[in-house]
This record gives sequence, C-alpha cells and structure tokens, in this order.
Amino acid sequence: MTNSKRPTIAIVGGGFSGSMVAVHLLRQAQGPLRIVLIERDDAPGRGVAYRDQPERHLLNVRAEAMSAFPASPDHFLDWVNNTYSPCHPVGTKEFVPRRIYGAYIQWLLADAQSRARRGVELSVRHDEAVGIAVAADGATIRFARGRRLHASRVVLALGNAGPADPPLPVDAEAASSEAFFKGPHYLAHAWSKSGLYAIGADEDLLLVGSGLTALDWLAALQETGHRGHIHLVSRRGLLPQPHRPAHPQALSFDPLALPPRVRPLLRRLRAESAAGEWRSAIDALRPYTPALWQRLPPAEQRRFLRHVRPFWEIHRHRAPPRIADRVEELVRSGRLQVTAGRLGGICEHGGSVEVRIVRRRSGGELRLNVHRVVNCTGPESNYRRLNHPLIVNLREQGLIEPDALGLGLMTDANGALLDRNGAPSDLLFTLGPTRKGELWETTAVPEIRVHAQAIARRLLASGVPANRSPQPEVAISV
Repeated sequence: MTNSKRPTIAIVGGGFSGSMVAVHLLRQAQGPLRIVLIERDDAPGRGVAYRDQPERHLLNVRAEAMSAFPASPDHFLDWVNNTYSPCHPVGTKEFVPRRIYGAYIQWLLADAQSRARRGVELSVRHDEAVGIAVAADGATIRFARGRRLHASRVVLALGNAGPADPPLPVDAEAASSEAFFKGPHYLAHAWSKSGLYAIGADEDLLLVGSGLTALDWLAALQETGHRGHIHLVSRRGLLPQPHRPAHPQALSFDPLALPPRVRPLLRRLRAESAAGEWRSAIDALRPYTPALWQRLPPAEQRRFLRHVRPFWEIHRHRAPPRIADRVEELVRSGRLQVTAGRLGGICEHGGSVEVRIVRRRSGGELRLNVHRVVNCTGPESNYRRLNHPLIVNLREQGLIEPDALGLGLMTDANGALLDRNGAPSDLLFTLGPTRKGELWETTAVPEIRVHAQAIARRLLASGVPANRSPQPEVAISV
C-alpha cells in the first residue's frame, strides 16, 4: 500500500450485506479507494447463511428472484447456468442449495475486484471488531487481537445475531435449568459450525422454534441419516407454509389509502386472498410494506407484533416445497411431534434431559426425555440486550440507539446510524436486519441488494475524505 492518502471504507461483516456493499464500491469507485472487509470466521461472501452446508439446505426463494442486482434480474440464473454448472442447468422456479449462493457471492467479489479501477483495492481482515472510536477525521476500529484500523467511514453489516436462550420460569426447578444452557446437551445456535454434526444418529431431539431454521434442520437431519424422534415446540406451533405456484397479481386496492391501522389492512388482505390466491396477494403487498410499517403509530406496530406477526411470518416466509413435503412425511410417520407451548423447565439426568412443556391452550404439562435441545428460534434483535463487545462499546458511547420495539437500531432514511440524541452519524452506517425496526422488510436479498447499492453511492458521493496512513492488509482470496 503505497498511497497514504487513499480513503478507507471499513465494512464490519462479510455476509451478503457487507459483501454487496464491497461489490458496489469496487464497481462504482472512480478514484483511489481502499475497502477493508472484516469477517471473523467465514470466508467473505459466505456468512452464516451461505457457508458450506448439507445439500438439503435450500434457499427459500426461487432462483429467478435471487439476482444480486435489481437491474439485472437474471444475473444469478445466468451465472449458475453459464459459469457455475453449465452441464446441470437450473430452472427459474427451482430452489437451489444455499452453498451455491455463497459461491455466487464469492464470485461477485472476485469479479468486481478484477474489474476495479486502478487504485481501488479490496482487502480482508479475519478478526473481530470489538470497539470503535470516532474522531473528526474518521473512526478507529479496535480488534480482538489487539490491532487497530483507521477508516474514513464504517459500515456495520452485522447480519442476524444469534438467538437468545429460551425464557424459563423463575422457580427452584428452573433455576438449575439456567446452568443447562451452558452444558453439552444444549445447542445455543442451530447454525453454529459444529451444531448439526454434533447430533448422534439415534439421539432424540427437542427443537425450540418452528420457523424456517427448524425446517432446514429437519431436512438436514434426514440427509445425515438421523433416526431418533424429534419434538418441536413453539409458542403457537405454526409451521411455515410451502411455496406453491401462484400467478402474479396486482392488488385491487391502494394499501396506502387505508387508515394507518392493522385491522383494516388485514381485512382487505383477507378479502383479496379470498378472491384470488393468498400467496399472490402477500407478494403484491411486499413493495408497500416499508411505507405501511412506517405509517403505523407505535401502538399499532406493537399490536401487529403481538397478535399478527406469527401468522404473517409463516405466510410471508415460505418453505421450499421439497422441504415442506419432507416435514409432512416426518409428522405422518410419527417421528416428528409439533407442540404449541413454552418451556416450563429443563433438568439433566445423566445422559438425557427432562423437559417440561406447558401447552398453550390447556395449560397442561408435557414431559419429554431427549438427548439434546437445539435452539432454532429467531435471532435476538433487541440491541439493548445484546452483549457482543462491539455493540456494548457503541451503546455505552451513545453512538447507536436501539429502536423502541426491540427490532434493531435507529437510522436515518439512508442507513446512517442515529446516536442517543437522534443525530445521524457522518461516519457510521448500517444495512440489513439492523434496520428492521424502521423498514420491517429488510432481511431478504431483494431489499438488502437495493440498500447495499444505495449506501455505496452515498459513501462515494460524500467524497470519502482521506484518512491517516493505512496499515497493510492481506489481499482477499476467493
């Protein structure tokens, strides 16, 4: 690195969000620029969602909708069929393995790097950011291994945090259960690297949570030859609906003309679904979702979260038919039991675990004996509770402000983080799940790809002032 005046943009997180910001910076930068992609564990472009996984871990969106570029809707399909696997073509309606999409993102990074203008370079640092100090000339990132990096701008592309441990009642029996969460019979994060492969073929399991993560686990367990019984518990016992063919349709009403309340919208959406196909109706509502969410008063947003969210999630975030069909087979065969309820207590007995489940409607108690409990609940999104060193550091300095609903962080309309006083930062930006409280729809590829492009444009339009002399980095290898 010979140019000491090149500005530096640091991106914390190398999953889809961070990688796409890097791709757009590489493609759009006209002058000297240094991009540092910070990824603790995984290869840049993979992240937790797209790392090497069993073949049955499928994208839950059809291949035709997975392009990384909104203006080129066939980009992913063209890459799969012409670059990745020309001898085994993929159709528009297929659900491809997640690991293939990870390879696609890695290819995008390498391709953008090879085409970047002279003086525009990408490097990667395999380390963990644990603190950020801001100053007039930029921000200094502190790493777990002791090194520091000064950057002109910082993008927090943190993705989804791991799930919180399931709540347990506070009583004498449950007090001992808290220690269980630190023991060998509990997997705190379904997608930890060793998680799936730690399961014995004949172990009986309890999966806590019934969303797409649980369904992916059920499919993967079949692939690994698992033979034990599986219990699944969630608050309502609802499983994601499967994708089925549905013709696109336009809504017969203007959602933004309705009163800013949950009930009128639900009534119109139900009527729309009855007149056609509910999948088409929900898909047609998607472009309006951020504006609808922002129009709702806080009390209405809370009402949606309390009463509607579980039903919305299983219809909005649907499962690939092959996975949904496999889960139905498990239920019919008796190997999978789904229960609506909550954990009432967990106690270890030698090599097994006794779990008490309080049923949702009856209040009755179900007692299970299993070998392992796997947390398949959704990510922890309340940034007041997250104890990651970087989040704690930013929170204590007042550089970030969790939103009132516990869904993410406060930002302005363009992704700049707001401080505790509500002022937008000139140095710190974010995208992806951290913006869920503001936009609601912000965790899937169609939204993130737009936000990544917009943040890159904003950073480059700001001029990205030059920083201090950069430290050398290791060139990325993808």
